[in-house]
Amino acid sequence: MTMPVRAPLAGLCSLTAPAFRVALTAVALTLTSGFMPHAAQAQSPAPSPLKIVSTEWLAERLSDPRLVIIQVEGKNSPDVVRIPGARVIPYSALTTRRGPLTTELPDVDSLASLFRNLGVSDASTVVITTSQESPMAARALMSLDYLGHGSMAFLDGGVARWTAQNRRTTTEAPVVTRGTFTPRVRQDLVATADWISGAQQQGRIALIDTRTDGEYAGGGNRSGMPSAGHLQGARQLEWEQLFTDEKHFQLRDSTQLRQLYTERMRGGDTVVTYCWVGYRASMTYVAARALGLPARFYDGSYQDWQQRQLPVVAGTSPRE
Repeated sequence: MTMPVRAPLAGLCSLTAPAFRVALTAVALTLTSGFMPHAAQAQSPAPSPLKIVSTEWLAERLSDPRLVIIQVEGKNSPDVVRIPGARVIPYSALTTRRGPLTTELPDVDSLASLFRNLGVSDASTVVITTSQESPMAARALMSLDYLGHGSMAFLDGGVARWTAQNRRTTTEAPVVTRGTFTPRVRQDLVATADWISGAQQQGRIALIDTRTDGEYAGGGNRSGMPSAGHLQGARQLEWEQLFTDEKHFQLRDSTQLRQLYTERMRGGDTVVTYCWVGYRASMTYVAARALGLPARFYDGSYQDWQQRQLPVVAGTSPRE
């Protein structure tokens, strides 16, 4: 660090007193700003606490006392096959009904208590997986991200890859000590209809519609609920496109994932993912966060937008 300092100091002795004071002030500003005159403007966003890890990475750390593995399944069956040490929870524990909206984030106290009961503490490294559809694990990751946990990961390949590699599994539930997790809620990671409407007017938003062709274009439906189209400016990205295998457990590499998003956004955009109720959009949210993109999750999703009778666009074009 001495080399950058010497150059501005070298000529100070030949300056007059007023010029000396001006030059010395400039050097001081350079030093205190880390050699960046506009350091405040140049700050980059904090790195995402959400990562993607491999089964090899997890296998090497199974004995780490700070490791907490959470396995999200359709139901909490006592004989479910799990990765050793995994705490199994049903997907339903991650959602609540709020009025006409069927799949909302539970309140903060309930969510925090759920994760504490699974052994999550502030210092834990939490790896979340599933043997079923990947959005189940993604919903848990989105929830923990919203609560402000500092270290969490999506297991690439899931339980399917773990078992395919002939790694040890068990049906035995681990003994769990309740954790000491303190939530630091990240409201900036969740989008509301009002926030989206304002961002649409400003034009700095990349809406990602994680629904089927029929739902996106209009005329299709989800579980019998018809869709009239998509939010204005939204571009379609089905969660299955993030994966390389037919069962949708193995993610594409980071270069391919990033291309899927950059094709649907402009520099500086905030990615906002939505689907019908917030299940499928959990996966596109997790991938965006893992890539370090600024992202928000629209919890109410199309169901909320439709209930509010807000405008939608029919057809295959975003129509910005």
